[in-house]
Amino acid sequence: MNPLIDQPLAEHWANEKIEPLPLCDDATFLRRVTLDLAGRIPSREEMAAFQKSPNRAEKIDELLATGAFSEHMADLWTATLNGYSNAFDSDREALRLWLVDQFQAKKKYNEIVTSLISATGNSTQNGAVNFLVRYPDEAGVRVSRLFLGVRLDCARCHDHPFDRWTEDDFANFSKFFGSMERQRAGQSAVKISHRLNNSAAPTFLTGAKPQTRMWRDELALFIEHTNAFAKNFANRIWYQLVGRGIVQAPDDFNAENPPSVPALLDSLANFGKEAGWDFQKMIREICNSDAYQRSSLTNEKPDSQRAQTFAVRPLKPLTPEQWFASVEQILDRKLPLTRREFLQQNFGNQVDEDFAETWNYRETVQHLMRRLVLDTSVPAKNLEDAYALILNREMTPEDRKICNGHAVPNVAFALMNSSEFFFNH
Repeated sequence: MNPLIDQPLAEHWANEKIEPLPLCDDATFLRRVTLDLAGRIPSREEMAAFQKSPNRAEKIDELLATGAFSEHMADLWTATLNGYSNAFDSDREALRLWLVDQFQAKKKYNEIVTSLISATGNSTQNGAVNFLVRYPDEAGVRVSRLFLGVRLDCARCHDHPFDRWTEDDFANFSKFFGSMERQRAGQSAVKISHRLNNSAAPTFLTGAKPQTRMWRDELALFIEHTNAFAKNFANRIWYQLVGRGIVQAPDDFNAENPPSVPALLDSLANFGKEAGWDFQKMIREICNSDAYQRSSLTNEKPDSQRAQTFAVRPLKPLTPEQWFASVEQILDRKLPLTRREFLQQNFGNQVDEDFAETWNYRETVQHLMRRLVLDTSVPAKNLEDAYALILNREMTPEDRKICNGHAVPNVAFALMNSSEFFFNH
């Protein structure tokens, strides 16, 4: 039991008389953690090695040390920060590549956030600039949602109906980006710079004023030292790994939407701060917990009390990037289009601009696959191999009964279109 995570959960369950599910089996854990940390399902070789030595803590450390971890984290955060389009001349790929570099360099969360908020320069040369380019009129709204978990935009036209924020708070916070100048820099690039602004200074949410004219730099420093920043960091990483926030949705902290387990959120927020906003330390801590490794085998609804308090593992559909990487691995060949083309063609104009919840997109990859003209001939030797390749587990007696008399290619096609494949469970 992890005292940081599992202790506050156990106390909450005891008080509420909630019975948690047991931990998942080794095959489920390997699939889950490989999807969460490497962005794909495990290979045959990885399955065989883990079956021989099923040390979960060692596997977590192994995955955290791979380049695939940096790539996958960059995918998640690019979708969270930018969505899937290049709206307002933002360069999504430049932002993603910049994030890959940050994670490879093991930059801390506060460092990345500061770089995003205070970014200047050419959008093709400094990927961080594209976050501000993407939201030319509502950068303050995105910053408050993403890094504080506060929906200040709900106070745009009237005082927030569920929280203390007022129209003045919205206007003052938005003014931090009033000194930001946006200019064309060639055919497709945008340049962001600081502009001397003689208007009245903005106001922090505490009521204080910045001491210099570098308003965005001061805002980044202010945000980093708030309790809201610590709680939002903990909650968003928990959400990415577990599939449900302790505060759900992760950008909607307010008095009417309290954390489902307050002691868990406080514990993780304090840990994140003490660990110096280290992504890997936070992720390692969560993945090694019983809460992360709990079984999802239940017929309960996603909003049941046990699901809200993590006594059962929530299900989450694969992200488009996870699906793409997993399919290429199963087929043992490249798909007929690049991943970038796949995302741009099939998701670029179909995702809502408000992309607070990474897995909430209009069309699931399951339906998308059915529309794609895709050769799904799986290089499986037999039925057992097809199950191992696609679902990463052994066949059950019920599976054998269902598959009896069916050819391997037909079974493989059915498995690749199954809910079991399309969800991380």
